[in-house]
Amino acid sequence: ISQTSFSVGDEIIVDDILEDSTLSLTTDKSQYLPGSTLLITGFTTKAIPFEGLKFNVKDPNGKIIFTGSLYPTNGKFSTNVFLTTVNPVYGKYQIIGEYFDRSALASFEVIKDIKEEQAVSLWTDKEAYALGETVTITGRLNNVWVGFMDLEIIQTKNAALATSALGGGNSGFKISDIVKISGDGSFTYYFKIPDSNIRLGDYKISVSKEVGFASKTIRVVINPSEYVVSTDPLSLSTDKVIYDLGDVMTINGFIANITSSSSFQTSSVNISIFHEDGSPLEIVILPGHATSSDSTFAYTLTAIPDSSGRFSVQTNIMQNVFTEGSYKIKAEYRGLTKTTTVGIVDPLKLSDGPLLTLDKSVYGLGESVLLTGLLPPTGDNSVKGSLTKPDGSIVNFGATVDNQRFSWSWIAPITEKPLSIKLDDRSTSKTNYGIYKIHVSTASYGKDIFFKVSADPENDSLSLVPLYVSTEKSLYKAGEKLKVIGNIIKREQGSQGLVIPERVIIKVVDGKTPFKQIHEASVYPDQGGNFQSLFELPITVFSEGEYKVKALYSSKQAESTFTIANDYSFGSDEKLSLLLVTDKSDYYPGDLVTVSGKPNKLIYLEKFDVSVIQKIDGEITCGSFYCGKHVGPVTTIRPSSSGSFSHQIQLSDSPSSVGSYEITVDAGFETKSLMFDVVEKPIILESEKSPLTIIEKVNRILENKTSITTNEKTIDDNQVLPRVLSGSLLTAKADQSDVNLRISSESGVCIIGPDENCLVKDSTKKPGQIYESVSVDGVNLKVRYSGPDVYLEKFDILPESSTDFLPNVTWNVDVIKDDQASRFYYKINYKILE
Repeated sequence: ISQTSFSVGDEIIVDDILEDSTLSLTTDKSQYLPGSTLLITGFTTKAIPFEGLKFNVKDPNGKIIFTGSLYPTNGKFSTNVFLTTVNPVYGKYQIIGEYFDRSALASFEVIKDIKEEQAVSLWTDKEAYALGETVTITGRLNNVWVGFMDLEIIQTKNAALATSALGGGNSGFKISDIVKISGDGSFTYYFKIPDSNIRLGDYKISVSKEVGFASKTIRVVINPSEYVVSTDPLSLSTDKVIYDLGDVMTINGFIANITSSSSFQTSSVNISIFHEDGSPLEIVILPGHATSSDSTFAYTLTAIPDSSGRFSVQTNIMQNVFTEGSYKIKAEYRGLTKTTTVGIVDPLKLSDGPLLTLDKSVYGLGESVLLTGLLPPTGDNSVKGSLTKPDGSIVNFGATVDNQRFSWSWIAPITEKPLSIKLDDRSTSKTNYGIYKIHVSTASYGKDIFFKVSADPENDSLSLVPLYVSTEKSLYKAGEKLKVIGNIIKREQGSQGLVIPERVIIKVVDGKTPFKQIHEASVYPDQGGNFQSLFELPITVFSEGEYKVKALYSSKQAESTFTIANDYSFGSDEKLSLLLVTDKSDYYPGDLVTVSGKPNKLIYLEKFDVSVIQKIDGEITCGSFYCGKHVGPVTTIRPSSSGSFSHQIQLSDSPSSVGSYEITVDAGFETKSLMFDVVEKPIILESEKSPLTIIEKVNRILENKTSITTNEKTIDDNQVLPRVLSGSLLTAKADQSDVNLRISSESGVCIIGPDENCLVKDSTKKPGQIYESVSVDGVNLKVRYSGPDVYLEKFDILPESSTDFLPNVTWNVDVIKDDQASRFYYKINYKILE
């Protein structure tokens, strides 16, 4: 006999389900310098009365350097720990906390403080400022500590120049103050630039004491975003590029490290003017006016720099001294020299039509292109112009003529144009890089001038080659399509710019004697002079080796070389066999397996029969040897025109899919099998720093190319976002100088690598900084990099803001090497969304 009891009421009583309490520890930063204060913060979801959090801080050697007990306030613990400067231990420290029956771990690093060799370091947050902005001055003492330093800020203007157009006169702006030195030797000071036009110019900032001296010059300009800081020890420029006879020429310059004598005298800058052939410009004294036997003197000028190092001088371009042509201006200061070139024209002497001048011949993205022109005295009051871009599009413009002169400016595209990719044979590539043409015309004249937009304008040059040809790739596989691209500078006739319609002849020839011709095509170039064509590369025609592409246009010829790789055997005694391969050797549950194959010789095949089975432990496998009948479901695939096939197999996303698999392919003349393994997904570990962070690790990657995707995902029912991408490349010490990493964004921007166009090429660890800030595809990132040529090459990429996350993109990692052995590891730190 059994019995029970129950009751009936008007309310359902819900049992309370007790949840386990959690404990976490965090630090305010991940890295500290000796002498810094470490802030430890802990959180618990359940406070226990009269129970304290017991914690220890251990150095990298396992020695306890601090211990204590903390009591919670609203579930939060916090305390500060001073990191000693006496015999500091560098490396990774651990914080171990215990609260009742819960424990937590956190970690941080103590890194070496790298100081500059000079006694005092001085920095500002920017090099150029606008009126009304606040300047942040920072610095540090590197050798000896004192409590205070003397600070002086003065607007530097040369009083000897009075208030002329050279910017002279007494400025009247000066700050004298003291700055307090912190315990680690650093200091900070702020001041605001007055919002008045008389405060434009240079400001010299100096800090001094008996322990040392440092100074720095900043520039206040109308538009700081357009100001370019010169890194040359001596810079030189003029207010214009082209002058007319009778104009006034202003010569400006800057000395980066100006020196003065013990008597506070500043050395002068000697400025000389030379003809284009290098001979000095000379002045001839009239007879009877010479003060010596020599009646010819070199045309020289003297400039006195101000205390910041800036100098200016003016001279009249007199017709009895200067003639039409180009002149070199040379500045000399204490062994330093700098030259620049200007042009001088006679506006009344223009027998060859308009004179067109650009301020540069090669520009970068976003730079301003300035065109100036001088017309013959025809009475025209306006000009018409057109700008032809590399893609053939045309921008029309007009300009007003004033005293036979006109000017026009245009901003180059600020970003590279994304490639226009189509899936058919008429795919085109459009770019903002290349040669641009400006055509200027009046009722009686017409003239062209060219410039170039380049990704590296400092090291590039403008070459007006009439014909250029190349291939889209340098290496093709037999069976692919060859894409030939090129550019011409079109011939014109008459003064109206009438283009002669003429085609470009393209030939594809064998790279070996007798250079047999294989293909030929004729194409019309577009408005920008660009042309392209596609050619088939049949497997039976193009054997392995080098080939040439030749282009002919208007009696001009250009050529380019490309290489063909052909996996098929022709005319050999090699036995007919089936070649099989999978895209990877190991897969995860839920992955897509791609198997492809082909015969080693070009033969006719009707079909491939493909099957796949999961192997059972103890079974005998075929491996890569000849096998019998299929034992799994069969899929029939028709071969391509080249005799190859490709097939995809979807794996089950369940734990039972882990194991070994065998793919069997029957090609009619042979049946072969291939093995692959399905392994468990990478172990996801909780971060030692905080339970709010999850780390996903991938180890021991042998391939040269790796794609890493950072996107929002769900891990163990937690919605997470990527915060930090870290990677390490391990190689033998003997090979470390020959093996390097290159990390690129999804759009192809090189972020880290040895190439010149990479944003970070060397170690980011410098005095006062660990990370380097870069902008990639409109996203501001912080990059930490060990630098190349090291045994363990490491990097970290994270958002610049502590509240942001990495974008949902794919990062491409290339290991640049030949056949050296290396191992690549990476991990992604995800933060759990609360």
